[in-house]
Amino acid sequence: MRDAALDLVGIKARMAFAQHTAETFKDVGTKLHAWGHMLGTDRRNGLSPFGHGDDAAVAVSMLLRIASEIVSGCADLVASGRHYAGAALVRQLVEVEYLAWAFETKDEEAARWLRSTREERERFFKPSKLRKASGGRFRGTDYSYHCELGGHPVPGSWRLLTNAEATGQLMLFDCLTHSTHIWGHVFEWAKGYMLGQIIADKHEAMVAQFTEWQRVDGFTVLPPPPMEDVAKL
Repeated sequence: MRDAALDLVGIKARMAFAQHTAETFKDVGTKLHAWGHMLGTDRRNGLSPFGHGDDAAVAVSMLLRIASEIVSGCADLVASGRHYAGAALVRQLVEVEYLAWAFETKDEEAARWLRSTREERERFFKPSKLRKASGGRFRGTDYSYHCELGGHPVPGSWRLLTNAEATGQLMLFDCLTHSTHIWGHVFEWAKGYMLGQIIADKHEAMVAQFTEWQRVDGFTVLPPPPMEDVAKL
């Protein structure tokens, strides 16, 4: 794991894919917001509290733009040696992935999330609620793993504070893995959708960049590490 983490070719590939992912998410999210505000029936039917034509499209655009900043932020922080701060962002990306899955899985969830109050989000969109609804797709142990590595100020945070380049690179790899899951959910959500072509137009380039990253990053051939192995990095 340490050799894979510190391999210069792998580091360069992670940074390149992080940049491409962040730029793609931002570009698609910006376009989707513009078209989602103008087109659709939600405004005409009095359904959007914000005057959008399509609240679902605007919700997905928000997720993509949030994810863009998280991915680019994580990459920048890890590259500059601020590994704890970079790892803290990955837990946020996990929560974005939960929402992207919910939007893909159930019609109207995206619009319902955008229109929700804080109390409604507590009841329906908390990470624990979405994990339970996923039927085992998302595991609480994985979420706790991120809470222990940067998500909360806990004693185990020492792994990211001293000579932590290898662990930081592992966190960046995990960030990129979650980002590909987010793209997959958004791509599936977009199929057959009026504004889905905005996402479909970027899919081939995303797949090409993903394939190149997977080809050269040594982490991709290793199984997910348990916590005790992360401590050895």
